[in-house]
Amino acid sequence: MKRLLTVTAAALLLVGCTIEDPGESASGTSSTVQPLTQETTAASLEKVTTTVDGRERTYLRAVPAGYDETRTWPVVLAFHGWRETAEVMRRNTGLEAARAIVVYADGVDRAWAPAPYAATSGEEDLAFVRTILTELRDEYRVDRGRIFATGFSNGGGFAAYLGCQLPDTFAAVAPVGAAYYRAIHEGCSDEPVARLDIHGTYDRTINYYGGTRHDTPYESVPVVLEGVAERNRCDGTSINRRSNSVIEQHWRGCDMPLSHVRVGGGEHVWPDEATAEVRAFFGV
Repeated sequence: MKRLLTVTAAALLLVGCTIEDPGESASGTSSTVQPLTQETTAASLEKVTTTVDGRERTYLRAVPAGYDETRTWPVVLAFHGWRETAEVMRRNTGLEAARAIVVYADGVDRAWAPAPYAATSGEEDLAFVRTILTELRDEYRVDRGRIFATGFSNGGGFAAYLGCQLPDTFAAVAPVGAAYYRAIHEGCSDEPVARLDIHGTYDRTINYYGGTRHDTPYESVPVVLEGVAERNRCDGTSINRRSNSVIEQHWRGCDMPLSHVRVGGGEHVWPDEATAEVRAFFGV
């Protein structure tokens, strides 16, 4: 049974981290590990190369300084936007400061399925995620009830896709500025998954109220959250105006929590305090 998450909220600032690219930020296995030299609050940050269905894939793995074998550890998977990389996601979010094992994954051609520009299928990227989790469980004591996914833009959409396709694996997902292409929620499981959504109303790349990119429609944030509320079997909402610009919405009576932070005037960025919001929601 999934653990019910306690939702708390940190102050969300309107100044965001700039992205490096102006995009939508964008069966057998074997792996090799290569240490990195960047400074980090984690005890170790390594680049791991693995093979999934004959294709070489890479990810950054950050293990917390306090890691020990006497307890199990939560896992946070983080997915970059279109035309970005795992390293860009790491620099923009700093999630490795969490009390968790954190993985920043690299998409093939810097993209994630099922976006229209992805070089992979949904099944291939799902297999990559399963491989990452298998490799983590082989090396570390993973808390199987506390596996989480977050992402920005295209990666935010993929985090939502994981919640739909692997609800028995992920306890919660937290898309930020997500590109909600319709394929993300097609064939979505009815099993509830906790979700935090953060999105700016002045996002000119992925419009808050939906639109079309790459000749493909994407859903508005309110419509997507209506669907999540139905799957999570919620029966009402409460709204709190945190400031003149930031409104937070919490759904009531849900089988699993659902929250939304609406950033008035927010652009297509990972906001400075989105990391604190995500960590608080995941409890890491």
